[in-house]
Amino acid sequence: MAHGRVLQSGAMTGVPPHVEPSAEVRPFSWSASRHDTFASCRRRYYYSYYGSLEDEEIRRLKKLSALPMWAGSVVHDTIESFLRTNDAVPSPEEQEAFIRSVVHSNMVTDWRESEAGSLRFRLFEHEYEIPVEQEDKRIAVNVVMRSLKNFFRTETLRHALEVGRGQWLALEDLVSFHVGDVEVFLRMDLAFRGRYGRVNIVDWKTGRGEGRFNEVQVAGYALYATEKGWVGDPEEISTELSYLVIPKAVRRPVTRKMVEHARSFVTRSAGDMKALLLDPTVNRARLEDFPMIDRPQVCRRCNFRRLCFPRAEEASGAGGSTVGGR
Repeated sequence: MAHGRVLQSGAMTGVPPHVEPSAEVRPFSWSASRHDTFASCRRRYYYSYYGSLEDEEIRRLKKLSALPMWAGSVVHDTIESFLRTNDAVPSPEEQEAFIRSVVHSNMVTDWRESEAGSLRFRLFEHEYEIPVEQEDKRIAVNVVMRSLKNFFRTETLRHALEVGRGQWLALEDLVSFHVGDVEVFLRMDLAFRGRYGRVNIVDWKTGRGEGRFNEVQVAGYALYATEKGWVGDPEEISTELSYLVIPKAVRRPVTRKMVEHARSFVTRSAGDMKALLLDPTVNRARLEDFPMIDRPQVCRRCNFRRLCFPRAEEASGAGGSTVGGR
């Protein structure tokens, strides 16, 4: 794969060689997922956060969901819906019926819409005509079923319902705070004040391994909670990464040192991102300033591979689907 190849214009893509947002773009902001994208591929970062603002096809490709991401999204959406409408743990029979409904109704609907080329939901595998084996589908369904079964068994769920939603501070809320002049976004799956006044922040996980930026993510939660006045000191916060498939709960204490490290991390990361901008004052970017990578295994699983390799995307090999999770 040629490093730094510029997107070609023409009928195959419908995308001009330089997609530059206008001056009226969104202000620069930072998130852990944005950092992860920037670290994995500069070109993918450009398409995700700049090209997609101006071009409908890039925006559509950005929304593609690979099987593992789909399973994770189904779990998170289902948990959010349950917590918004229930105040008690259902009986085992009700849990089973609830999970069956998610699989046989929600997931089947998504799958059929994706096969039909829906704009609402489209799987990466269908978009790029990657054969999906029956075993791949079984694994995705199993991730959802195991995750939801184990969710209902978690001590955290019982604790949150016990204290009551009057003590809940966030539920799948996209929130922001500032580190210097940089706005930082994060999404809290669940935050609530426990029996003894401590703030508990929970992140549901459908993968089996810890991500690279979990410590920064956790510290970001602490920064936000402190700024909002939920606690007077970051050490009054308990964080939990709840791995639902395994199942396993990783609880971490928050320290002042961790929070200060997160501030420095965000500042450095944001500086690296801004350094590639054509005009940092208006958050304007230019495609050719964001080079491609030379990692075939990564490229062939990227939503934007059609834009980078318009003539050779199929010849480069589709590759199999991977199973993991958020």
